[in-house]
Amino acid sequence: MNKSKTNTDKLIRTIEQIPTIPIIANKIMGAIGNEDTSFKSLVGLIEKDQALAIKLLKVANSAFYGLLSKVSSLEHALVVLGTKEVKSIVLGFSVHNFFSHNGNDTFDRTQFWKHSIICSQVAKLLGRRFRVRNDETLFLAGLIHDVGKVVIDQYFHEEFLEIIDLVSTGDIPFSKAEKKILGTTHYQIAAKLLRQWQFPKKVTMEVLYHHAPWYDKNYEMSSIIIYLANILTKLAGYPCHPNENQIDLHKFTNSKEFDFIIKSGFDIDYETMKNLTNHIQEFIFQEADNIMRVFEE
Repeated sequence: MNKSKTNTDKLIRTIEQIPTIPIIANKIMGAIGNEDTSFKSLVGLIEKDQALAIKLLKVANSAFYGLLSKVSSLEHALVVLGTKEVKSIVLGFSVHNFFSHNGNDTFDRTQFWKHSIICSQVAKLLGRRFRVRNDETLFLAGLIHDVGKVVIDQYFHEEFLEIIDLVSTGDIPFSKAEKKILGTTHYQIAAKLLRQWQFPKKVTMEVLYHHAPWYDKNYEMSSIIIYLANILTKLAGYPCHPNENQIDLHKFTNSKEFDFIIKSGFDIDYETMKNLTNHIQEFIFQEADNIMRVFEE
């Protein structure tokens, strides 16, 4: 039996032993799903978790959302975001809390979560631009799309160091390095964990296919958005790891992958990608004291 097959089997067993996600705001999740819960009661529950309340306000005030006025109260934030979006935010921040330690010199969790929060905001931005509106899965999938990397780092740290070394010196992407060392990838690992945690199927599929949306036969449009959001976040200067291969925009916009996106109905080209990257960098600058610090509270 080869090493990668042994690692894959061990990884599956390890994931199956990861405890159920400790959703701090479990009562909030229940309240959101209960039609009899009043708006006032929901606000009261969220106010009991000050860290969550602050995060919700930061998200509601994100420049990426394009609001003209500042959201200063929790009540206003809930109106702006909507209960389905709040549910996604609660789930996303619960995943962060589960994997919240700062990591090590090899894998900077602060940089990882900055990449993730920007990706979540870019996904929402793209949803509006390409008329995939009222899709509350975009924030959540954007935020947790790379969580499989944290699982590998946390539970298979020695193998993760080998993967990082391959990425840094071998000029290959994470997925290929993971496949070589573990026999599986971070997105496959994440999908298994999300199924185990009973996350919405659409979110699980968006995470599973965020590097290959052409394989998603059920949620192709939203998976393309997560795919693009991940690429644009890297183009804007926020990769998951500093030693990742840089994306060549000219090469990407002349690829068969980009052709697939255009044929799927996205009105996009090189100039659009370049302009979007510039806009995202401007938004990030505006968000220096807001959404970019959401995980520092």
